[in-house]
Amino acid sequence: MQDGGATYDRRYSRPGYYWGTKPTGLCRSVVKLMAEHRRKGLRLIDLGAGEGRDLIHFAKHGFRVIGVDISRVGLEKARRRAAKLKLPVRIQCADIRTYRMPGKFDVVFSSGTLGNLASEERARRVEHFKRATVRGGINAMNAFVNKPYLRPPPEMDRSETPYRSGELLGYYWDWQILESGEFEFACNSSGIPHRHAMDIVIARNPG
Repeated sequence: MQDGGATYDRRYSRPGYYWGTKPTGLCRSVVKLMAEHRRKGLRLIDLGAGEGRDLIHFAKHGFRVIGVDISRVGLEKARRRAAKLKLPVRIQCADIRTYRMPGKFDVVFSSGTLGNLASEERARRVEHFKRATVRGGINAMNAFVNKPYLRPPPEMDRSETPYRSGELLGYYWDWQILESGEFEFACNSSGIPHRHAMDIVIARNPG
């Protein structure tokens, strides 16, 4: 992912928001789950925060958030939008392949970013994310899945490697699985309609 930062800087330099501003379904699921437990002021880290669409939604719902991304351009857009909405967010420009988690979190969240981890480093990196999760805390992750009948997206980063079906779930074999599954969806992020397949996992650290 040597040019990953430059690739996303180019995307995020365009007018508007590359991924839009509506939160992902995974983000909404986490907010709902934590609301059911009536917990406020939870520490949450968003790995691959991009332009902040999920980060800002979490901040709106009272999470104490840190957004991490390789693109300074994306993070700056997130910072400006959060400031306009008067929401407190922290941002940090870093590469998730080598990023060291700064302490313990109630929620470790990542949407659409884990494909930047090479196959041979995924288990080690996920273990690092798990160790940075408090007892009873959750990891909420998704990852693009390779399906031979789906064409690659027009602007897919060549450094991204899709997962195999069920691979992401396998990294959480020792945690309580709260939600998991695979789905397909239409996307127009590049201006050219295409489809993705994605696996999701929400898992709780049993302590």
